[in-house]
Amino acid sequence: MTIAVVGVCTVAAVSALLRWLRVCQREHYIAGSCVKFSGRWIRVRQPNAGLVAIASAALGVGLWAQVGGRTSTAAVSALLLAGCVAVFPWPMGLLGRPRLRFTARLMRLSMISMFGFAVVAALCALLVGPGLAVAVAGVLLPAVVDTAAAIAAPIEQRLLLTFRRRAQARLSEVSPTVIAVTGSWGKTSTKQHIRDLLAGDAVVVASPASYNNAAGLSRTINDHLPGSAEVLIAEMGMYKPGEIRDLCSWIRPHIAVITSIGPMHLERVGSIEGIVAAKAEVLQRANTAVLWVEDPHLAALAESCGVARVWRVGHSGGGRLDVEVEVLDDEIVVRSGGAEVGRCPTSSGVHAGNVGCAVAAAVAYGVPLQRLGAKLATLQGPEHRSRAQIGPEGILVIDDTFNSNPAGAMAALGALGRLVDGQRMVVTPGMVELGSQQDRANADLAAAVVRSEATLVVVGWTNRRALREGARQAGGTAVTARDRRKARQWIRERLHPGDGVLWENDLPDHYP
Repeated sequence: MTIAVVGVCTVAAVSALLRWLRVCQREHYIAGSCVKFSGRWIRVRQPNAGLVAIASAALGVGLWAQVGGRTSTAAVSALLLAGCVAVFPWPMGLLGRPRLRFTARLMRLSMISMFGFAVVAALCALLVGPGLAVAVAGVLLPAVVDTAAAIAAPIEQRLLLTFRRRAQARLSEVSPTVIAVTGSWGKTSTKQHIRDLLAGDAVVVASPASYNNAAGLSRTINDHLPGSAEVLIAEMGMYKPGEIRDLCSWIRPHIAVITSIGPMHLERVGSIEGIVAAKAEVLQRANTAVLWVEDPHLAALAESCGVARVWRVGHSGGGRLDVEVEVLDDEIVVRSGGAEVGRCPTSSGVHAGNVGCAVAAAVAYGVPLQRLGAKLATLQGPEHRSRAQIGPEGILVIDDTFNSNPAGAMAALGALGRLVDGQRMVVTPGMVELGSQQDRANADLAAAVVRSEATLVVVGWTNRRALREGARQAGGTAVTARDRRKARQWIRERLHPGDGVLWENDLPDHYP
């Protein structure tokens, strides 16, 4: 009987391990992520608080039974505890969306996690029976995986160093002009715009997708940088202070672009001032800076950064700006030196600040202004970033589901209002990684949706309370849906040709 109980508890723990490995992978292998998300599921989804209560009762009864020699009761308690481990957090999928990727890094983390699990189970077995010990170790899996991630971090850094050195040698050999792009949001869009504006005037390589850390940029250089490359556009992200400084120590930027400052990753950095300092690291080795000075933090940085040449980009400046952008009803006008450079349609998913920074970077590199007009007209935003198109049913769809942020969400909402005269709907799970500002930012978004006379459809539970409260304060209400599939079904029954829907953000299912 004991062997059977241990076997069942082990199977339950393995299924739980798959979930927590996926959480760790989706959260960039940052130690502490699993415990943080387990707490989030307990707070937000009531069934999980019930599972914790059941597990606590089962553990208590199991300990009592073990001390009293009631082996059958202890076995039942262990099985009940294992059942809670197997389904927690409910209803997170086993392999999930997006699915768990069995990379070499994940396999190393898995091995360390399984060893840690075995150690914890063995220690618990010294105090309680083996079946209950395995179940208790399963309960502790979020902490076990977080500890494994902390242990694995220096190992991964050591393994990465080999690829980084090879990339550094390749970069030195090819010696392209490096344009580094960072910001709280708009990095990928601006990188893509710079690439498109330089096309035909230089051989350009841009880091693919969101390859914006040391591993991604090493792979970009090792696998995608030909000997003929004249420009490397490197998107640089950060999860902690010092990360961009480290990137710039071996990918030294000639031109550094900061697109925005905002509360993205505030929960990791702690303050807006910390985010400014972390992003400003990209300027320390640069010869030229491009800054979106409509943000007061970047306006102050433009005066104090000490970079030899600073390109100031904004909406209007009375002669103080190097590049100006103006948003009209359906297009963005770009000017420099008082003269119009060109225009691009807002429906293509482009944002004024990103376009302005891209133009400044292109001109700073040496592309003549007169060559940019025709290119501006063809710019497209990256996939899933505020692109608008008419669907087969005659409904306008704005897809802004990737990496939502407060400024981008408001811009997409404005585009919905400009482009759609009929009924409008906004479907969103809200915005995340905003730290102490998250509830306020989501409430403000909900209030803006209500004031725009659109219907707000809230998906999931992560920001449900804040979004509903924001809608209520604006004098409206919010429709709630369990997931995107339910939301899609609900809106299809109500929208008609001439109507429009904004899909604002999408969260992987390790979020409640």
